[in-house]
Amino acid sequence: MLEVKTLASGLREFIEDSRDDRRRDEERSDSRREDQRRDEMSRRREEDERQRREDERRRQEALIIVVNDDDIEISPEERKIINNPDLKMMSNGEVVRRNRRGLGSGAFAAQFSVLRGQLPKVKRVVKSKARKELNKLQSKAFRMANEKLRTKAGKLRKGVTQKDVAKLAQRILKKLRK
Repeated sequence: MLEVKTLASGLREFIEDSRDDRRRDEERSDSRREDQRRDEMSRRREEDERQRREDERRRQEALIIVVNDDDIEISPEERKIINNPDLKMMSNGEVVRRNRRGLGSGAFAAQFSVLRGQLPKVKRVVKSKARKELNKLQSKAFRMANEKLRTKAGKLRKGVTQKDVAKLAQRILKKLRK
């Protein structure tokens, strides 16, 4: 960046600020990273779009074969199987029901498929009446402590930490339990 100084005689002197060169380099590297990120995102989008078009083309070809082949006749039972999203045909021709329970379905859940059958069953914990009451009292105590130690805007008062809020909440809880 150029700094402008006006001299006594009204002439202007331009002085270059060396700090801006460092900023310029940082900005260039930031913009380069941003451009790379944008390019990567557009490549992913293009790849996803290409994959979607390819899948659609395969579906269309399969449909064309079924519609145009006069030897293929579809019975009402076969129509029910084709239109049922819960049924799937294996490569050997066997029709099986899809399992959409358990660890979920879809791309996210597929990564956990190796864990099926290995995960321990989670025992459901039933909260007692006393535990529920204590939880309610604790939340009330924390609400009161936060009211005392925070400003109207919700920030902690000067010199106060979360630790102080928790300590005060414990003291208030003691009083509430009596």
